[in-house]
Amino acid sequence: MNCPINPNSTAVTSTSASSRLSKGWNDLNPDLLLSILSRLSTLDLIAGVYAVCSSWRSAARDPVCWRILDLSDWDAVNARFRALVSVPQVLNRILAFSRAGASVEKLYLPPFADGQDLIFVADRLPNLIYLSLPNPEIQEDEFFLALKKFRFLTGLAVDQNFGTSVNLLSFLQYHCLTEFKLFEHEARLEHHHAMIMCHYLPNLKKLEIPVRLSRQAILTFLEELHGLEYLDISGYQDSVINNEILEKASRLKVFVWHSGRDLGEFVVCSNCGGNESVAEPCQCVLEEKIMEWLANP
Repeated sequence: MNCPINPNSTAVTSTSASSRLSKGWNDLNPDLLLSILSRLSTLDLIAGVYAVCSSWRSAARDPVCWRILDLSDWDAVNARFRALVSVPQVLNRILAFSRAGASVEKLYLPPFADGQDLIFVADRLPNLIYLSLPNPEIQEDEFFLALKKFRFLTGLAVDQNFGTSVNLLSFLQYHCLTEFKLFEHEARLEHHHAMIMCHYLPNLKKLEIPVRLSRQAILTFLEELHGLEYLDISGYQDSVINNEILEKASRLKVFVWHSGRDLGEFVVCSNCGGNESVAEPCQCVLEEKIMEWLANP
């Protein structure tokens, strides 16, 4: 005689499997689980890993998981929350869940984050050591008001207008920054801009300049920033990096630069003084710089 089929058998099996899986996670070593979660991105944590089971939820609340908050991709943040949210809303939810207010070390804000968002961040996260703020429209008085509240700030990423502002840099010198980055901008960074930065930020160890800049500006950074260890000048495309720059940069631990080529050709002859109208390799490049070109693909 055939046994009748239980219409709920699939559901029972599924529930049983889910229960066993949850129990398995709950039995996992807490330190191991925390190690796993601490490697996830902000977006993955926001997506709801804390809701998987009680052990995951408990581990995800640990401040260690929230030391770095990367909110730069705001479309992805909205997708995770399944709603249009503001910077204060997201930070309030994260801080309420994670208890990480005093432990957040680095914050990457989205491009639209304004002065009021900055002040909000300064009030909630005064222990930040690194802040990325790409919006060029923030008022200086808002910047000053917020910066006073960051007691341990050692790294900052801002628009080039702020990064070469005497008013802002003279204020930043009291923070003893060791890491600084400028976001891309149409204007070229010249020698006098570099001198201002070196004067007010003499303790820099890491400098990222992915913007257009002059060769003399590069030399200024290499000559004046004696503690520099990391230099990114990937925005330099006016000419091939010459031996003088390479020799001065040899003391660095990391040196990131553009090869000076575009689609297999020199962009500008390094012997022509940075004349940007030159688009084809001239004879002096072909004769004197071809080995340098091949050696630095």
